[in-house]
Order: sequence, then structure tokens, then C-alpha cells
Amino acid sequence: MGSEREAAADYVIVGGGSAGSVLAARLSQDPGTAVTLIEAGPEQKDVRLAVPAMIGEVLGNRIADWDYATVPQARLDDRSLRWPRGKVMGGSSAINAMCYSRGDLRDYDRWAELGAKGWSGAEALHFFKASETHSEGESQWHGQDGPLHVTRPRDVRGATKRFLRAAEQMGLRRIEDFAGPDREGVGLFDTTTRRGRRCSAAKAYLTKAVRARPNLTIVTEASCRRVLFDGARASGVEYERGGEIRMSAAKREVILCAGAIGTPQLLMLSGVGPSAHLRRHGIGLVADRPGVGANLRDHLDLLTFLETEPGETISYSVRGLLGNLTAGLEYLIGGTGILASNLAEGTGFVSSRSDRERPDIQFHFVPALAMDHGEEKSWGRFGVSLHACNLYPESTGTIRLASADPDTPPLIDPNYLATERDWEVMVEGAKLSRRLLSQPAFEEVAKGFLRPETEPGTDEEWRQLIAAEAETIYHPVGTARMGPAADEGAVTDPSGLVHGTQGLRVVDASLFPDLPGGNTNAPTIMVAERIFARSMAQ
Repeated sequence: MGSEREAAADYVIVGGGSAGSVLAARLSQDPGTAVTLIEAGPEQKDVRLAVPAMIGEVLGNRIADWDYATVPQARLDDRSLRWPRGKVMGGSSAINAMCYSRGDLRDYDRWAELGAKGWSGAEALHFFKASETHSEGESQWHGQDGPLHVTRPRDVRGATKRFLRAAEQMGLRRIEDFAGPDREGVGLFDTTTRRGRRCSAAKAYLTKAVRARPNLTIVTEASCRRVLFDGARASGVEYERGGEIRMSAAKREVILCAGAIGTPQLLMLSGVGPSAHLRRHGIGLVADRPGVGANLRDHLDLLTFLETEPGETISYSVRGLLGNLTAGLEYLIGGTGILASNLAEGTGFVSSRSDRERPDIQFHFVPALAMDHGEEKSWGRFGVSLHACNLYPESTGTIRLASADPDTPPLIDPNYLATERDWEVMVEGAKLSRRLLSQPAFEEVAKGFLRPETEPGTDEEWRQLIAAEAETIYHPVGTARMGPAADEGAVTDPSGLVHGTQGLRVVDASLFPDLPGGNTNAPTIMVAERIFARSMAQ
């Protein structure tokens, strides 16, 4: 291997995902500021990344995926769970289900209570709006001038309409816009799409005009190995590309946007983290921050499957393939039809108990049999899938180094279901899912449940089902959380600057002190917009 040092930029950004794309675009707006963006994956050239309904192919074929897995989970029958994360320009926003959900605005007030001074629901709303161009236009809750295109669906499958009716039959309200303060009920997902195509963070922010800026350099298929330091000051990064080790120098800051797994791994490889852990791996200490890799939080999810008669769902079958011929033409001509569906068409927020301050269970409804992260295609069968996840888990886990070798994946331990309350919420979510799909709205098309085939009779049986079947819904956060320097569990200040260092900033979902009550892509983009505007803009 050779080595090569590149000309210094003002900012070196590691990770071209949801936050990195935002910062690369925003920082390079100033023609006097040189920005280098380094992304481990390739550009978004595969057509499957652009077509919303091909989400199952994207996940199932690992075409742009780090393909992580957890360590065996003691309370999930010692299963090792697959954790897909995007390895491509746009990061996980390029392979996700395009669900646009902000969480509850009170979640961001909670961040401030946990030590992220200056964060609030009002601040979050401002930057959600600033990032967005909504298909319905500007309103109290939505923006019209942002790079990220958000679309309210008009064309959904018949099974999704049944889901909405079934929810109303069991007493849940219909919600038209989940961005507002009152969101307990069911409705349709807004999606990060534009004219029927995926609008990833890279597509939204790194347009042709942005990429043409002479002060922005984008390096793809380049794996960052460590942050370089001059004393405690970050001076650049070392990365590998095409078999060569290269160094990219930073005059002002290195910004880690590698996500809740990649960012703590890079910090520890670079000497920032728990001193005893780094010492075990022979890594010299730059800053002793025990919180690096701690506070890992994720939404655990259980799927319920109902087999149905054909006609209202998306399926892998001869009938479905013939229908796709027509759908292909419809999509090519107008960006509409089945191929424009993100599959996760319906959603809902409900409370596991009447005394909950906020809804603590989220539904994702899919008018298809979506099994095993899209890998199991269920040929010739028709049906629907209903996800239920615990929005505010108490359990926290860790990211730890398996080796000082940057090419070795880290040890991911979400430590799911470590508290009784987490179990209780998951059980209630599973019961609600079964109840919803048993409503009269589904009776005329239902053929029978595939999971669970028979309804568990006791809470212990529900727990056994969860232990055997629960999976991630892809929302890891918190492994470099914000907080004051005196808090040893905090890794950065509220602007993302890493305690104990200079010139090193983190901007991604690893900053989140706690999980927001919803999907995490939109909050990650919001965080990047806010940190740029409040802390980095010239």
C-alpha cells in the first residue's frame, strides 16, 4: 500500500449520509470555504435505489448495505439480529422506506432536559420546516423552500384503506398530518419522494449545481480509518481508497457523520472513548470519554402477518408480475402507481396505557407480506404486514471495538428488553396489531394469520413470540450523545463539538440523547440543519 496526502480543506466530512449531505451542501455555499466529503460507499447508480417500491430488493440484496449484525441477544432467544445501514451516497436515506416522521415535538424539549441545552421542540420545528419542500405547500407545520421533497400520498393500495377503516373500527382517530401536535391515531405516511422517485438526502442536497462547486470535493468508495490529531486538535483523517492509504487534512474541523455505529467506532479507533477499552486494543488515548459507544438505543419491532385474498396488495406472483408490466408503464410515464409506493403506506401512533404522556407505540402498515427484511418473497401468497414498535425504550446498549483493525465490524449490543416496561409495551403493541387486523374491515379478504397463526393466550406466550420473532425497525441512535462536559456519559456539547478535543465535531443520529417518537431520518436532517445554522454558519 502507498500513502498520499491531499491538499487541506477547511472542513473534512466523514460520511455522505443524511447529515453529511446536508453539511457538505450548506458549508460549501460559501465559495471561500473548502469542503471535502468522504463516503465509504459508491454513488447512487443502481436503479433500485430510486424506485420506492423496490425497497424490498434494496434491503434483500444488500446492494448498498454495511450488512451489520448484533451480538446474540439474551432476551431474544440468543438471536443475532441483522442491522442494515446504508453504504452509499445518501447513507441510510438511500435504502430506507422513505417514511417521513418527525417524532413528537416534546421529544426535543426532553433532549434539553437530558443536558442538550438550547434544544427544544420549537427549535426543531423551525429546522424541520427549513429543510422541507412539502407537496401540500407551506403551512404552520410545513416548509416550502427546503431541499428535501416530502410528498403526501394520493394513491394507496386497497389493503391500506382497509387498515385505516379497521383502526377507526377499534376506536382510533384518523390523522391527516402527523407533523402537528396532536398525533395519536392512524393515517398515511408522508414520504421523502419527488415525482415518484426516492428523494434521499444526497439527491436533495447534493444536486448537480452543488456538486459543480469548485470548493466541494466528494470522494466515494473511501473507507475512513481514523481521525488524525495534533495533540488534542483534529488535523484530518486517514482513509483507504483503491488499496492506497490517503490523508485528508482539515484546517478548521473534522466532522464525523458516520452514524450511530460508524461514528463511535471511528472515535474509538482514533483514541477518543473509554480509556480502559482503548487500552485493551492498544490504542493511544486522546480523550477519555466513557460515553463513546454507550447509550445505544433502537426501536425494537414485531411484525404481524395476515394472509388475504388477491387484489388489494403488492405481491410476488404470476398475477403480480403481469400487473407490474402495466405498473412499469404507469411509473415511467407519470411516476405513479404501485412502483411509486414506499410499501410502508400506513402508520399510527397509539398509547400502550391510558396514563402515557405521549403515544409510545408506532404502527407501520405494509400492503404486502414483508418478511425477513425483504429477503423472503412469499411467492404466490397475498397478504399484509403490520409492524408495532416501542417508541421510548428504557433499555440501552453499546457499540464496542472488536479489534483495532478499522476493517473489522464493531460489536453491536442493543441490549433489547432489559426492563420490564419495555416488555410490557412490546406485548401491548403485539396485542393491538392482532386486534387491528381482526377488525371487520379485513373480514371479507382475510384467509388467516401467518404470524402468530393462533393468538397467544397469556402474556408469557406473547413474550415467547416476541423473543422468537422481534427485529429492529432500523433506528439506532445515541452513541455519542450531547451533554455538558462534566457529564462523563456525554460525548459532545449541544453543537456537536467533542469534549476533550478541538476541531472535531459529530453531526448525526449518534448525538441524540434519546430516541424521538418516530422514524429517525427526518430528525437527523433537522439536527444537521440546526447545528449548521446555529453553530457553523459564517
